[in-house]
Amino acid sequence: MREAMKALVGLDFSDAPALIATRAIRAAERLYPGVDPFERVKRETTAEALGLYESIKPGAMELMAAMGPVDRLKYCAKLGAAGNIIDFGISSDFDLEATLKETMEGDLAIDCSKELHEAITRAKTFLLVSDNAGEIVFDRFLLDEVLRLGKQVYVSVKSGPVLNDAVRSDAEAAGIADPIKVIETGSASLGVIYRECSREFMEIFRDAGVVLSKGQANYETLDDAPRDVFFILRAKCPVLARPIGVATGSSVLIHYPGPEA
Repeated sequence: MREAMKALVGLDFSDAPALIATRAIRAAERLYPGVDPFERVKRETTAEALGLYESIKPGAMELMAAMGPVDRLKYCAKLGAAGNIIDFGISSDFDLEATLKETMEGDLAIDCSKELHEAITRAKTFLLVSDNAGEIVFDRFLLDEVLRLGKQVYVSVKSGPVLNDAVRSDAEAAGIADPIKVIETGSASLGVIYRECSREFMEIFRDAGVVLSKGQANYETLDDAPRDVFFILRAKCPVLARPIGVATGSSVLIHYPGPEA
C-alpha cells in the first residue's frame, strides 16, 4: 500500500483508471519480483469456468441451432458478458453461475449485434482483445461462431501477469487452440497501452477486419482508439456505467465507430 501510494502522488486524474491502477500495481510488484500473486485464483476460476462451459454447451448449441445469425452472435455476446464478472480488480465476491443465469435470462442494455454481424460478414480477420483468465472460457462460444463463418481468428493476451488478466498459459488452459492464433500485446498492463505494445500486436490490431474488446480496462483505454472497435463488457461500477448511459451491472455490446466515422 505504501509503495502504491507513493507512485500515485501527483497522478493525472485525466488518465484512464486502468492506467492509474497499472502504475500502482507496478510499484508494488517490486516487493515480489517474478511472482504472480493471482496464479492460484486464475487456475481456480478457469477450472470453475470450464466446468460450467461443459455443462451448458450442449443446451447452448441446441438453442443456437434454431437462431438466425444475428441472434447467434447476441447469444454468444451475452455469454461473454456474463464471464466478465470474473474480475479480481473489482471484487473477489462474485457468483459465476448465478451471474450466468441472470445474464442469459436478461437482455443487453446496449445491443450492437446487427452491426457486429455485418462487420464480421465483410471481414477476413477477427481479433478478440481478451480480458480475464476464466472469463476467456466463455469467449469460446463467440470465437467458435466467428470460425464457423470462415474467418481467421486472433486472440490477444497480456505478455506478463497483471491482476487476473489472461496470459498465454491461461488461454491454453481455457482451451483456446488452433486454428485460433494467440498473440501477446507485448505489455503487462491493465487495458491496452499503445506505447508498450509490440509491433505484431499493433499491426494485427490496425489491420483486422473486426476488433472486439472485452472488459472495463480495455474499454477505458480503447474508447478513443484510432479505428472502430466493438466492446463486450459488464458495467461493474458507476464510473463506467454513467458515461455509457446504463445501470451499474448491465451487460452491453457497444460499437465505437472510430474517429473517421
